[in-house]
Amino acid sequence: MSDSPRPDDLPDAPTGYAALPPGYAPGGPGAAGAAGAAVGHGAPYAAAGVPSKGVAPVRSPLRTVLAAVAIVAVVAAVVLAVWRISSPPVVAQPEPPAPSPTQVVPTPAPSASRGSAPVTADYPAALRDFYTQQISWSPCPDNTKHQCGTMQVPVDYADPTGGRFTLALRKAPATDPSKRLGSLVINPGGPGGSGVEYAQYSSFVFSPAVRAAYDIVGFDPRGIGASSPVRCLGNPDMDLLFNDDPTPDSVTERAKLLGDVDSVTERCAARGGERALHMSTAEVARDMDVMRVLLGDQRLNFFGGSYGTFLGAMYADAFPKKVGRMVLDSAMSPNQTEQQEMTYDIQGFESSIDAFIDWCVARPDCALGNDKGSARQKIVDLLDSVEKNGLKTSKPGLTTIGEGWVGFSIFMCLYSDTSWPTLNRGLAQAFAGKGDILLAKGMSVVERSASGAYAPTTYLQAMIPVRCADWPRMSSDPSLAADQAKAKKDHPLWARMTGELYDNCRTWPTAGRTPKGTTLAAGAAPILVIGNERDPATPIGGTKQLAKDLASGVLLTSDHDGHGTYYAGNSCVDSAVDGYLLRGTAPSDGTTC
Repeated sequence: MSDSPRPDDLPDAPTGYAALPPGYAPGGPGAAGAAGAAVGHGAPYAAAGVPSKGVAPVRSPLRTVLAAVAIVAVVAAVVLAVWRISSPPVVAQPEPPAPSPTQVVPTPAPSASRGSAPVTADYPAALRDFYTQQISWSPCPDNTKHQCGTMQVPVDYADPTGGRFTLALRKAPATDPSKRLGSLVINPGGPGGSGVEYAQYSSFVFSPAVRAAYDIVGFDPRGIGASSPVRCLGNPDMDLLFNDDPTPDSVTERAKLLGDVDSVTERCAARGGERALHMSTAEVARDMDVMRVLLGDQRLNFFGGSYGTFLGAMYADAFPKKVGRMVLDSAMSPNQTEQQEMTYDIQGFESSIDAFIDWCVARPDCALGNDKGSARQKIVDLLDSVEKNGLKTSKPGLTTIGEGWVGFSIFMCLYSDTSWPTLNRGLAQAFAGKGDILLAKGMSVVERSASGAYAPTTYLQAMIPVRCADWPRMSSDPSLAADQAKAKKDHPLWARMTGELYDNCRTWPTAGRTPKGTTLAAGAAPILVIGNERDPATPIGGTKQLAKDLASGVLLTSDHDGHGTYYAGNSCVDSAVDGYLLRGTAPSDGTTC
């Protein structure tokens, strides 16, 4: 294996609330997540066809940790918390025609193509220095057609005279200035996904028509990537989260798991200092409003994937009258409850594993054989065996891996059907007693090299500060534990991918956000919310809930598999999204492609 093992079908980075290590598996608000790994919501989400490293997939708002095995967006997210940035291009299949538009979002007034003269003065006087600063753009070193720049925001909006974050931005200018509509701010997911990298590969992520009409602007959120990065985890911390047993079978094992997670969280808070305590999505949303003004836009046009949908919803709720054309792809709602999150996770996982099994058993080389009825149990038996005996690899320093790495890697392979062949090969090798293929998959997502070093930009660095700020501490309601126990019994394979349900933020020094539980973004223009019917990272249930929770949400679903909907092979979806972004015409609510 090379020093940077990376199957061709998987992006280097995470997507939407990204993939967490088993011990830190978040499940949305109280999600059932992978043991130590952030399940689904977190890797950055990257559109199909994007080469090189980019954004991995993301999942639901990771609030609680389920010691489990499914590290799915940030990472992906993004995940990076981005999508499938390094996936091969997807060949579009015949799709239903694009839905007829029924709602219209006013055409944005073209913003200045450069500079940063404030477009309005409707900001607090205490923030004047931030809203009136200038972004000094200069050619990006790797592509002189793109512009790179920085801007500053306060660490604490309640005390704007204190410290500052310097945010990194990248702009891919509209390719046809005569058609330019303004800026389209983008976020790939995570948390932890790099919007700068997302913009770097914008030609693989957005249609030519969208790129002609918009300056595609990506940014690394506060504390992430190149934006005054907060790096609160060491290599041993991250290895610990993956190496712990995510499904403890005794009081002693559970105590070790919880103790390790608590200590990692404490170390993150201590190393991260004040900045780590100000990485909430609500604060990033405020940063985006400063950015909107500096870009010269009266309204924010935004495209967010996976965790980026959570960010978009938070912005819309805080600044409803400043919402322009907003697309939220593979979504999660800030209002999701623990029970809802668990229900969505089960639905998303079951539909995704079913789709993989259907594909596999139809092949002569299927590692699970050709009997669909016994296929699931074979994976359950494999995970049980790995928990007891481990799985050998040829990787120095990780010669034996456990259920955390194996479960995480399996889950990540469900992000896209382009990863199914890798999963099939990985399972076949695992049944033969070797885990190199699965380990390579997992290591590529979290950017761990053969030497044991994680890339400084790995989305894992952001998962704890952001998640612990975004969600309240886990409920002690006994009904939640009862619901989870029943769910584990009814869904044994999902149970192996989920592990213990516990609060991995209980030693974080500040309390998390309290969900509103009411309608979001009242007064905003129509917001397009899209998702695949079979998405393991951000299940369709969460996408539908966000569309419902938003006062002006418009739901568009795709009868497809995987994480990430736009520009991923469904021409019906692409036409609808392009029509919305270019002409402001939203499809009928509830349309299916």
